[in-house]
Amino acid sequence: MRSFSEIYSDYFSSTAVYSYREDERIFRTRFMRSWFVIFLMAVAIILFASMFGMGANEYHYFIGNLILVNLIAAIGLQLLVGFTGLLSLGHAAFMGVGAYTSALLITEVGCPFILSILIAGLMAALFGLIVGIPSLRIKGFYLMVATLAFQFVIE
Repeated sequence: MRSFSEIYSDYFSSTAVYSYREDERIFRTRFMRSWFVIFLMAVAIILFASMFGMGANEYHYFIGNLILVNLIAAIGLQLLVGFTGLLSLGHAAFMGVGAYTSALLITEVGCPFILSILIAGLMAALFGLIVGIPSLRIKGFYLMVATLAFQFVIE
C-alpha cells in the first residue's frame, strides 16, 4: 500500500505517463476518485436537504420526484448498457408497467404507498422476465428489436 505522500508526489511529478488511458484519466489514483465521489454525494445531500427542507411546496416535491425517477431509470440503463454493452430500448415500457401498477394499487385498491411501490417493482421484474427469458441468447440489433417490440406492445 502506498502512502499518502507517495500518491501525491506521483501525481504532481513530471514523470512520463505510461499509457494513453492513464494520461486521459481525470483522477489518477483511487484515493482521489473516492474523495471526489464523497464530495459529490455530500453536495447532493445538501441540495436535497435544502430542497425538501422548510418552505418546500408541492412543486419542489414534484421536481424531486422527477429527479429520483430519472435517476433510477439512468442507473438501470447503466447496468445494462454500461456494464454489458447491450442496448435495450424497452426501459420506458418497464417503467410504465411499474408506474401503472403502482397507480392502480393506490387509487383502486387503496394500497399503502410503500407496499404499492414494492408490488410495482415486482410486476416490472415479472415483465422483465417475460421479455428477458426469450431474448437471453440474442444481442446487438436483435435485442434492440425485441425490446423495441415490447415497448410498442406496452404503448
